[in-house]
Amino acid sequence: MRFVRTAVYGFVGTAAIVVGAVLGGPSFETHLPGAWFFGMPGGLFGSLGADDTLPPLASLALVFGGLILLTRVWLGLLRHLSHHPGVPVKRIVLVVIVWALPLLLSPPLFSRDVYTYAAQGEMMSHHINPYSYGPNVLGATPFNTLADSFWSGAESPYGPTFLGVDGAVDQASGHVFLVDMMLLRLLEVAGIALMVAATPTLARWAKRDPAHAVLLGAGSPLVLLALLGGAHNDALMLGLLMAGLAVARRFGTVPGVVLCALAAGVKSPAALGVLFLGWVWAGEGASVRRRIGHTVGAGLIGFATLESVALITGTGWGWVRTTATADAAFTGVTPINVLARGVSIVSHVLQVPTSTLTIRPVFMVLGVLVAMGLGIRFLLRAPQEGLVRNLGLTLLCLALLGPVVWAWYVTWGVVVLGAVAAGRLRSAVIVISTFWAFAGVTSLHGVYMRLLHTFVLPDLLLVAMLLAVAITPLGQFGTTRPRLPRLPRLSPPQDGNGVLAGVGATTS
Repeated sequence: MRFVRTAVYGFVGTAAIVVGAVLGGPSFETHLPGAWFFGMPGGLFGSLGADDTLPPLASLALVFGGLILLTRVWLGLLRHLSHHPGVPVKRIVLVVIVWALPLLLSPPLFSRDVYTYAAQGEMMSHHINPYSYGPNVLGATPFNTLADSFWSGAESPYGPTFLGVDGAVDQASGHVFLVDMMLLRLLEVAGIALMVAATPTLARWAKRDPAHAVLLGAGSPLVLLALLGGAHNDALMLGLLMAGLAVARRFGTVPGVVLCALAAGVKSPAALGVLFLGWVWAGEGASVRRRIGHTVGAGLIGFATLESVALITGTGWGWVRTTATADAAFTGVTPINVLARGVSIVSHVLQVPTSTLTIRPVFMVLGVLVAMGLGIRFLLRAPQEGLVRNLGLTLLCLALLGPVVWAWYVTWGVVVLGAVAAGRLRSAVIVISTFWAFAGVTSLHGVYMRLLHTFVLPDLLLVAMLLAVAITPLGQFGTTRPRLPRLPRLSPPQDGNGVLAGVGATTS
């Protein structure tokens, strides 16, 4: 009954997020005609959408209130599993599926990347190499007009694995745009399913509770909103990467390396899985020379795998040249950008003004160098500290110290670490997941402008509503006193006449 209540609360949370996002229009989803089956101008329930670029009060209340509720339920279930290990993984998976149902039906949320995927898939199906052209070559079709203008003329940064699957999905849809969008979301569902299937193997290897590991990683609000709600191909990358790590554990390093290489063929960060598997391949106590030899061998296997995929898809290796295309974007919550902006503000105070754009490249290089240094340290210590743990930490550092950070980038480390995290590392994963789940749902600038252009009373009302959601008791997993074993009932001692001993007999 408690798990049913947890499933229902989470469902209400995600349903509120979806309704609020549709009401909020361009603050949370693309809101262009024909972009989804409902909630868009000219479509079914089109009147529900907002035309203003600033989210209405009801939209903010529903999105952030729903996210607070979902996060509370997730944290409560994690706490319960920490105190009651051994819950079947299937039960947790069913709960997360219930949470995910509204997101399966929603428009693509918080990002327009999936529209670019659809455009690149259409290009692949017409034998147009996405490494040579942008989606604008498709002309005035939904595949181009709905993609973000930033990417319309940009070459694809994705690997041949994804582009090959992307083209096959487009052909399976019959080149019908909305059908293609549905299939792309199901492709990300398959990626999340691979994560869920692989996590218990890695968790048992690290002596962690499998159900808790699944919930901490693949079942987190961050993964549900960023990878399922946003339909990002990071889900497919992580699914193949986690499968590669689990297969390497159960069946050997070579098939694990092949799967990790296929994951790198979706997005390049997964190539770290090949590197780490090669480094620990030689076993404990191996010399550095032997480890380098095995790492080179793993690299050759990975190269052969990607070369085969490149030949089959006909795309070649153009993605090596275009993989840094996304670094041109700018987000207000990227740590490197925040640091550059802070230095710029201080420089103006000190009367030696320096613009953020001028100093940002310096911090970009520093961030990459720090991430590389930490990654080398984690790689060298992986045989002693754990392959999965150190790979997850490397991916997390790469995401957070990169030139641009999106919420779905953070899932790289969160999902991998979720399988093995314990103690302070587990707490860090929870804090990072929670922060980026909130930071990733909308532009913070849009929320700021919305609050700035309204009266104080509506703002206070919104804060009060969100605070009520945050503190109202849910009774999700109430604390109950443990039942003590019932002792057998003993008959009181009696004297020879059947009178209770120690009790005086009375006479009438």
